[in-house]
Amino acid sequence: YGLSCGRLGQDNITVLHVKLTETAIRALETYQSHKNLIPFRPSIQFQGLQGLVKIPKNDPPNEAHTFNFYLSNVGKDNPQGSFDCIQQTFSSSGASQLNCLGFIQDKITVCATNDSYQMTRERMTQAEEESRNRSTKVIKPGGPYVGKRVQIRKAPQAVSDAVPERKRSTPMNPANTIRKTHGSSSVSQRPYRDRVIHLLALKAYKKPELLARLQKDGVNQKDKNSLGAILQQVANLNPKDLSYTLKDYVFKELQRDWPGYSEIDRRSLESVLSRKLNPSQSAASTSRSESPVCSNRDAASSPQKRLLDS
Repeated sequence: YGLSCGRLGQDNITVLHVKLTETAIRALETYQSHKNLIPFRPSIQFQGLQGLVKIPKNDPPNEAHTFNFYLSNVGKDNPQGSFDCIQQTFSSSGASQLNCLGFIQDKITVCATNDSYQMTRERMTQAEEESRNRSTKVIKPGGPYVGKRVQIRKAPQAVSDAVPERKRSTPMNPANTIRKTHGSSSVSQRPYRDRVIHLLALKAYKKPELLARLQKDGVNQKDKNSLGAILQQVANLNPKDLSYTLKDYVFKELQRDWPGYSEIDRRSLESVLSRKLNPSQSAASTSRSESPVCSNRDAASSPQKRLLDS
């Protein structure tokens, strides 16, 4: 393409940016395809910053589509840039050339009509219907979507044990089932912060894992949004694996009879609390366990000292 940077010198031409509705575009396309049969031509009327566009109809030919529009300044809508109107022409040799007709300073926006609103409603209805059809299929008897019937074979029964005394079933304790159900429901009623710290007391959690574990007992949207603030208050973040561990000062707030704990969890908590809350006792037990080793080492070295002294 060759671009002609100079103006064409047609001072009587005003270049406008026109934004049409689909109804207006369809009316223009219909007029273009039948303009040789229509005695009238389209017209535009300006009334200050408003106006009318009339496009003749094909049937009946003596009527016209009327569209209201309003005029606005392009610089107000887009103060960072400007637009040029470019016209493409072809020479007798077939070469293409682009000519600049002028700066676009104003924009005409055609207002929507009742047809436009009706078309939008129909399109939304059609989109909802298509979405519903994709999610639900009605399978009619004898239709193409009827699947094949699958014959299910029953698994062979296991050979009964010759010695009936060997069959011992472990009795189920109904108290455990009641305790689990009651614990889950009572945990969901506890403060969200208490639930977080009692989970972090047993192990380190990543934030998605912790949220999934909390959701098992039930979490409302308000508590879910406050998880980040609670973690900043009561937990330390490990930058290597992005896991959270409970801060030391929070261990004093833990409840040994927390309803969400199983017996194994309670034993684990006792071990953690004895290590966190009584560091002197754990250090003493460690030193006591190491003292026999030291005494044995001293006993083994004493004969060597006597030999050296002799």
